[in-house]
Amino acid sequence: MFDVSPAQHTAPLPLQQSRLFADALNTTGIKAISHVFPGGRAVVVRRRWLGLGSVGVISRGPVWAGQPHTDAFFGLRGALRLNHLILRAETDADAQAASAAGFLHLRSPRQIAEISLSGGPEDWLARMHGKWRNRLRHAEKTPLIVTQDGFRPDPAHWLLAEDRARRRRLRHRALPHAVTLAIAAADPTAVKLFTARAEGDVRAAMLFLSHGATATYHIGWSGPEGRAQSAHNLLLWHAMQTLAASGHDRIDLGPYTPAQAPGLARFQRGSGARPRKLAGTWLSSATLAPAHAIARWNRGY
Repeated sequence: MFDVSPAQHTAPLPLQQSRLFADALNTTGIKAISHVFPGGRAVVVRRRWLGLGSVGVISRGPVWAGQPHTDAFFGLRGALRLNHLILRAETDADAQAASAAGFLHLRSPRQIAEISLSGGPEDWLARMHGKWRNRLRHAEKTPLIVTQDGFRPDPAHWLLAEDRARRRRLRHRALPHAVTLAIAAADPTAVKLFTARAEGDVRAAMLFLSHGATATYHIGWSGPEGRAQSAHNLLLWHAMQTLAASGHDRIDLGPYTPAQAPGLARFQRGSGARPRKLAGTWLSSATLAPAHAIARWNRGY
C-alpha cells in the first residue's frame, strides 16, 4: 500500500487518512481502500446506498506528497467505479482543486481544534488561558495521580461501557467502538490511555489514537469527583508531555463547535488549542454529470 509520511506533506496526517484507520475499518466489515494517484493517495470508504448505488467518501483527504494536483480529481469517481463520490476536504487547496475539476459544493467548512506541541511546557502554558491554567494548578494540588495505562481490546472495557452510556444519554453518534478495538488489536502502541485516580478510585480518563506525528483525542470520561478536581485539565497536560516526548507535534481535539457545545469549546480554547477551518464537503455524481460539466466550463476547464 502506498503511504505518505507526515514529513512529506505540509498538512498533518488526519486519522481518517491513516493506514491504521483504513485497516481497522476493513477488519470491522466497512470497506475502505487506499487509492493511489500521481502525487498522493486517499483512503476511500465505499458503501452501497439503496436507490443511489455505490457511494465513496474521502474524509479529510487526500494526502499529498507535495501540492494538490487538480488533474488527480478529474475522472477520480470513474477510476473508483462509483456512482457518487463525496469529498470532505482537508485544505483550501484540496477544495480549489476539486472545484476546478467540477465537484459541486455541498456544505460549508467545519472547524477542528488543534494543540501545537511545538516548543516545550513553558510555551504550552503561555498559550493557555489563565482560567485553564488555574484549573490545572488546582488539579495538581489534589490527590489525583495520572498514569498511562495499556488499553485491552475488550468490548467490556470499563471506558467503553461509560462511553456507551454517555452516547445513549446524549443520543450522540460517533465512531463505532469496534473500530477502536480493531486499532488496539492491530497496534496496541497506537492507543494511548491516560487515567486519573485518587484514593484507589478512577476519577477520569482520556484516550488518544496515534497516527503519524498527530494524536487524536478519541474518548473521554469523568465522574463528579473528577470534574470537581479538574481532572481533565491534568490528564490533557500529562498527555501533551508524553505525546511530545514520543515524537508527536500536535493533538487533534476534534470538532470545534462553540454554538453547539460551548463548554467543550471553552475547554479546547483554554488548553491552548487553536481552531482550524477545514474546506467543506464536495460532490461528484454520475446523476449530476451535466451539472459537473457546466461547473467545469464556468471555471475554464
